[in-house]
This record gives sequence, C-alpha cells and structure tokens, in this order.
Amino acid sequence: MKKLIFPLITVLLMAACSSKDKNELKIEGQIKGETLSEVYLQKNDEGKFQILDTAKVENGRFTFTGKLDAPEIYYIGLGDNRFVSFFAEPAHINIRFHTDSVQFPTVSGSQSDATFRQYLSMLDNQRKKEIEYYSAYNEATRANDSTRLKDLNEKIEAFEKSQKEEIVEFARNHPESYVTPYVIMRHSYMMNIDELKTARSAFSNKISGSTFTKDLDKRIDLLSRVELGQPAPDFTMNDPEGNPVSLSSFKGQVVLLDFWAAWCGPCRHENPNVVEAYHQFKDRGFTVFGVSLDKDKEAWLKAINDDNLTWTHVSDLQYWNNAAAKLYGVMSIPSNVLIDKDGIIIAKDLRGKKLLDKLAEILPNA
Repeated sequence: MKKLIFPLITVLLMAACSSKDKNELKIEGQIKGETLSEVYLQKNDEGKFQILDTAKVENGRFTFTGKLDAPEIYYIGLGDNRFVSFFAEPAHINIRFHTDSVQFPTVSGSQSDATFRQYLSMLDNQRKKEIEYYSAYNEATRANDSTRLKDLNEKIEAFEKSQKEEIVEFARNHPESYVTPYVIMRHSYMMNIDELKTARSAFSNKISGSTFTKDLDKRIDLLSRVELGQPAPDFTMNDPEGNPVSLSSFKGQVVLLDFWAAWCGPCRHENPNVVEAYHQFKDRGFTVFGVSLDKDKEAWLKAINDDNLTWTHVSDLQYWNNAAAKLYGVMSIPSNVLIDKDGIIIAKDLRGKKLLDKLAEILPNA
C-alpha cells in the first residue's frame, strides 16, 4: 500500500506545481545604449497606456514577474514616449533592445511574439510599397499629370485589395494564435462587415476569449447597426458658431454624411469631388453634412474656407474620439455615408465618380 501512496503524492504535488505555475510570467530584459534607471511594463487600455509594473535597471538589465492568463500585447516604456512592443504570454521571456532602435527588439521564449514578428515583417513590406505608391502620387499631383494620376489610382486600389487579402490570409494561417485577432482588429478599418465576419469565422474557439476577439465582436455588432438599409443613427453636434445641429434636421433630403479633417491629406484631395457633387445636385434635394475629426478649431475653419466647403459643418474637436465618428464606427478618413430622404443608409464610402454616379441614379433630372 505504501508503494502506491508515494507515487500518488508525487503526482498530486506535480499537479499542484503545474497549476501554480501555468499563468506565471517572467520577463528578463537587457538594454544597450543610453543609461536608464527604470522601465515600465504597460498595456494599452482603450488608447491609453496603463502602467502595470515598474522595474529598476541595473547594469542594463531588468526583470518583471507576474501573472498572465493568456497572450497579450505588452509594452516596455522608457519614460519619454518611447516603448518596445512585444507579445507576452505565460512563460519565461527574454527581450533585448537598443535605445536607438526600440522598434527592433530581439525576443525569445514567446511563441506568440514569434508570430507577431512574422506579421510585422509582412507589414513592413506592405509599407514600403505603400510609400512608393503615395510618393509617386504626390509627384504626379504636383506635376498635374492626370494620366499618371489615373494610372496610380488604379494601382493603389489594386495594392490595397492585395494588402487586405494578405492580412486575411495571415489570419487564416494562424487560427489559434492570439496575435490573429489583434491583426484583424488593427486592420478592421479597411474591411467591411462581411469581410470582418469571414475573418472572424476562421478563429479557433481557443482564442474566443481574447481581448482583441471581444473588441472585434463589438465592432462587428456596431457596424451591423450602420449597415446599408439601416436607419442612420441620429446625433447632435455643434457648428463653428456653437449652435447644435442634428442629423435628423436634414430628413427629407439626400444627405452625404462626410467624415474628414483639415490635417487629413486624402480628405483634402477628395474635397474638390465633394464640392462638385454638392453644386451639381444641391438643387435636386441633396446636401452634405460635414463632421470634422479636427482638434484645432482655427485649422478646421481655415480648411472649410480654403476648400470652399459651403455646406453645414460640425465638430466636437475631439480628434479620433469624435462622438459621431464612434457612433458610425469610423476608423479612417475620408469616410462617408449616403442617407436617403427617409433617413436610411443607402451607400458608404463613395468617392469621385462613384459619388456622382450614385447621385445621378437616385436624383435624376426632373
């Protein structure tokens, strides 16, 4: 009997130790470059860094210990708006970096971070192509080369499509990684609700409890409320003179709800197209309701004047926290929503000729 008891005790002790250790996180870091006295372990909470722990730096080395239920993106803050991002998970993680290149740490011990580095490499290649295209576009704009601009517009549209496909393919290839919902959520601004649902359907049940999966589910739910055929959610915001204006006050007209900002280059490039549409269709029951994501009132007013935007404008000057933008799930600008005379959403993100064609379809000459 004794021979059976001792192995049983051993098994129970091992199980207890395993249960105790399974959520333990240990981060050992080494810093090269400038001398730092301490660093901060941080996480992003709704756009704001939250400090989880502080560690002293001795001879360029530091250590963090704690508990972590599931892989999550963490940041090591250096105290001056510099930080090192990495995917932490319950494990013993080593991280080394130089203070002159915090975006290129060497991380070991985290399989999630290895997947994260694959994603960052893909993203870097995409950005290089993006810079090439937009540099060429700016040159063509300065040269007023309409033929070149048309060609570049087509190439940029094709590139953006392939960029999105590559991101979705990455997620499809890593269905059990906690990095996957982070990647899809980070790029959700470029996807419509059907594309997000398709990407979400590839997730393993293992990662359904991830913070980023929950955020993605919330976004899908939000977008479902501002889909085509849905009543446009009403809101009230102040115009430049401080007078409250409600979206519902335009009922009976076809309204282009236009999200933009003075600081947004693509928005300013698109404004002449919106001006053309406004002047061509304003006598047929069409108007524009501009919502600015600016935070500098003077810059906002100057852009309205410089671009000849002679329709109604509102803003709460809260930048990306603009209440109307959040209500409509806007994560990138320019962005617009076309609303019919009954207040129903009938189209989204119409630009250039597509906007003119849609208005000609629904507002023909009398």
